[in-house]
Parts: sequence; structure tokens; C-alpha cells
Amino acid sequence: MKIEKWVSKKSEKHPAAFSTIQEGVAYMAKQPNEIKKVLYIEEGVYLENVACRLANFTMSGHGNVEIRGNHYAKQKLSDDSERGTFRTSTVLIEGGSITLENLTISNTAGPGEKVGQAVALFNMGHQTVVKNCRLSGYQDTLCTGPLPLLQKDGTPFVTPADDVHRFCRQLYEDCWIEGTIDFIFGGAQADFIHCTIHSRQSNNVGYITAASTPQDQENGYHFKNCVVTADENTAPVYLGRPWRPFAKVVFESCKMANHIHPAGWDNWQNKENEKSAYFFERNNWYPGTVIRPSWIHFERRE
Repeated sequence: MKIEKWVSKKSEKHPAAFSTIQEGVAYMAKQPNEIKKVLYIEEGVYLENVACRLANFTMSGHGNVEIRGNHYAKQKLSDDSERGTFRTSTVLIEGGSITLENLTISNTAGPGEKVGQAVALFNMGHQTVVKNCRLSGYQDTLCTGPLPLLQKDGTPFVTPADDVHRFCRQLYEDCWIEGTIDFIFGGAQADFIHCTIHSRQSNNVGYITAASTPQDQENGYHFKNCVVTADENTAPVYLGRPWRPFAKVVFESCKMANHIHPAGWDNWQNKENEKSAYFFERNNWYPGTVIRPSWIHFERRE
């Protein structure tokens, strides 16, 4: 059995059951987990913050569909507190067996130097697939759960997700992911296949990944057959730095542009991280000669 519904602002072609995405998701969340649920989104820009807490669910864009939010970490709330990183996401996924396809998910709050972190997609889902999507932001564009047990100051994370420490297996395929600082971060075991990983223009040094792979988790991020690009006149960009000591990131058979910092990776101002983090480059293409520090695992292109 399968339930299919449409979301549209105005359409003669597809009479819609819902005018907002969140209305459609809320309806689907009331259906039994074992039933396949598909929500089709008709072309348009949807100014929403969407929370997907359900299972066995597909959200599919038809035409140019953008879900656009603008929440940011430094934003003041009614009680004069700041919103914080994990309440900024344009789309939150929390569930299992969820697929997003043919969507643009953006956070337009602006550069991190001005607004702090601003998440486009907060993916706390297990067995999730993100296919042919564009994820756009600046600092912290894509968060892949789980989160670390505590913040670095020892306090709990403030987040709308219920279980932020669960194991998450994720796939990103044929996606465009862009940002400036730590714009792919978190603890998921995540594969990025045939994606474009794009650094936006910034005068400050950038970082693509900030993995927080749990110590007992075998794999972290794996980028394969991806293209790593940047806007013109962008400051040097590191492939990553360890948000937590046991970060694991692999770039394999990827094509790198010349914006990547000569060192490739940063230790987040902690030499001890060089002993525990696992950063591996294998069989990639580079525009020039590459020499990495001794703590980086590196295999040249065959």
C-alpha cells in the first residue's frame, strides 16, 4: 500500500491536498510506519522550516522546488536567548527510511561571520537518501547526525531532535552541497557519490568537513567520484578538520580544484587530534603537485 499526496501553492495540473509542505508532512506522519508515503512538491519557492519526523517517506520535487529558510544561530528569541546552531535548520529529518529528491534546501541567513551558524539540512535520519538535491548555505550547511555526547564546554546540545546520539547511515547522490565553514559536519556514516562539493566566496580560510565520528564507529564520511570546486577569489579551503578527535573522512577518486589548502587538512589547533583522526585521500586528481603532512593518509592517483 502507498499513500501519495501533492503540495502546491496554486496548480491546475495537480490539484493539491496541501498548500504548505509542513501540512503535508504532518498528515503523512499520522499514517502507519509500514505504509509507503510519498509527498510530491510542485514547482515554487516555499518559505518554510520543515520538520520530518516519520518513517518510510519520500519527499519529491517536481520542477524547480526550493525550501528556503533564514534562521541563524545568533538570532535573538523572545526570551532574549540566542537560537543556537541546531534550531536554525530549514529542513529537519528525524526518522528512518526517508528519501529527499529533486529539491533545493537553502538557508539564506548569510555568512557565518555575520550571523553565526545557519543550517540548511539537519539530517538525524537513519537509512536516509538525499538524491539530486541542492543544499545551500554558508557556515554549517549540512549537519549529519549523530551529534557528540556533549558540547565542548560540557553542556548538552539544544536541539529540536529527540535522539541526537543514534547511529545514522546516510547516502547523498548527485547532489550540490555548498558553503564556507564546516559546511558538512556531524557523526554519520555517510557516502557522498557523484556530488559537487562547492566552497562559496569568502575572504577567510574555509573548511569543507568537520566530522565528529564516534570512537567506536568504523566509518565516517566517504566522498567518491565527487568534484570539489569553489567560487573565484576564494581564500584557501581545507578538506576538513576534526570536530571531535576520532573524525574519519575519505576522499576517493575525486577531482580537486586549486583552492584546496596545500596542507589539505587542519588539526583544529590540537596536535593530539593528529594521532586519533583518520583523514585519507586516495586516487584523486589535483591541478598540481600535492604534498600532505605525515599524519594524513595519502595514496596518489594510479
